[in-house]
Amino acid sequence: MKGHSGEPLSYAETRPYEVADSLGELRGPEHGVVALPLELAWGGRTEFDLDDDYDRAALYKIVLEEGGAEHQRRLISGRLLVRHWDEILPARPVRALWERRFAQLRHAA
Repeated sequence: MKGHSGEPLSYAETRPYEVADSLGELRGPEHGVVALPLELAWGGRTEFDLDDDYDRAALYKIVLEEGGAEHQRRLISGRLLVRHWDEILPARPVRALWERRFAQLRHAA
């Protein structure tokens, strides 16, 4: 498969990503240490401190890019997602999907 420029598309550009139906359904924790489930923690690191900006951004990036809707509902707070959207930096296609679904994220960026 090729993009508009004729170059092959990357994996991130062709893989299907899930996006929550509403920010309100994202009821993950807002403080403390979160342990990723094994199916998302294949990169080595498994625990992230939500009170640390770097850790929170890393956790959210992994969940947005690799997790399904159930992971998103359980591990992400809609409130924190909007507040820290500009720090998370998910893959470009993921960012576009979420910003298309939720205008609040476009304005937060």
